[in-house]
Amino acid sequence: MRILLLTSEFAPVKGGIGTYAREIATAASDLGADVTLAAPDYGKDNASEDRLLPFEIRRFAAGLHSMRDLPAKTRLARRFIGEGRYDVVHAADWPFFIPLALSRRLTTARMLMSVHGTEINETQTALKRLAIRCAGVFGPRSEIAANSHYTAGLFRERFAVDAGRIHAIPLGVSDFWFGERKDRAETRAAYAIAPDRIVIATVARITRRKGHPAVLAALNMLPKAIRERVTWLVIGPDGEADHVKELKQLAASSDCDVRFLGQMADEAIRDIYGAADFFCLTGMHDPSGRVEGFGLVYLEAGATGLPSVATAIGGVTDAVLHGRSGMLAPPSVPDIAHAIARLAERPELRSTLAAGAIAHARALSWRRCAAETYGLPRPAAPATTARTRHVDVPVFQTQPASSP
Repeated sequence: MRILLLTSEFAPVKGGIGTYAREIATAASDLGADVTLAAPDYGKDNASEDRLLPFEIRRFAAGLHSMRDLPAKTRLARRFIGEGRYDVVHAADWPFFIPLALSRRLTTARMLMSVHGTEINETQTALKRLAIRCAGVFGPRSEIAANSHYTAGLFRERFAVDAGRIHAIPLGVSDFWFGERKDRAETRAAYAIAPDRIVIATVARITRRKGHPAVLAALNMLPKAIRERVTWLVIGPDGEADHVKELKQLAASSDCDVRFLGQMADEAIRDIYGAADFFCLTGMHDPSGRVEGFGLVYLEAGATGLPSVATAIGGVTDAVLHGRSGMLAPPSVPDIAHAIARLAERPELRSTLAAGAIAHARALSWRRCAAETYGLPRPAAPATTARTRHVDVPVFQTQPASSP
């Protein structure tokens, strides 16, 4: 199978779309496909890094996407599609949807378009909807790959597309997160964390919709005996300056042990996961229309054996299985506090959910994602054990797919 993958975001720029494009291209190559990936060069020579990847990369002159780039991307898509005989042409993100649709007469290949969540709401302006309709973007040949069941439902609500052409294909987790990490005691000693502390890790950009203030408020609600034993490690770059300043002021006035570690390399994050007791990221509804289409970080933490406390919003319910790989709560401080307290008080519950988190991460591999997306031979399913059973935790009402 020959696949052409078009993406407007890729390394060296960091971002979710770039990760998706790299991982699905790598997995498809591992499964025997011949993959060509087209990506912007950001004005740099990326040849030495590109040669390390197991697929062909064709760079084009561009930077971060803007609407002004659509004519150039359309010409680019037409040229790339016209130069090769592909079985599948895949737009990894929305900036290539219109260029791919306008090139459909040049190929008989399957036409795939991946939707990730937020862009579905962002394309609801009158001008963008007009452009989508005039270009026939979601015409009868277009197949939609949604990164979660939530995203698939949101897309069905926003666009009148035959449900049979919309496929919910949850993302995968890189083998890296299952790899070796430093000894738990060694990592704790490096951060001056006592062996008996309950360590909670959060990895996310410190931005409003990620819900860091809700976690802090929940920690402040914990019984004193628990709160005094908790260390919360906050990892990730700063978002909105006023929001970050307010959060750090609130943390400084709290009696909780909160440590802001900033942005870290994946190797260091993996080590911290190995020294932590559970992961916590409690996203909140965002009035701007941004949504959590999936939540890859929960799978990355799960691959290291960390169960999660998460809020049941967006596609997080595909990334965290309530009662199996973690605990899902409504986006309210008392419910989040209750979930944190349950995991903090019950090491046997953490152990059972940890086994489930590893099993869930293994089941959602990138090879499985690539096989489902492209129709490649499916890899063998990982073995499961009795320890991945559902455990008795409160069942919360999850958000309907129609709520952004």
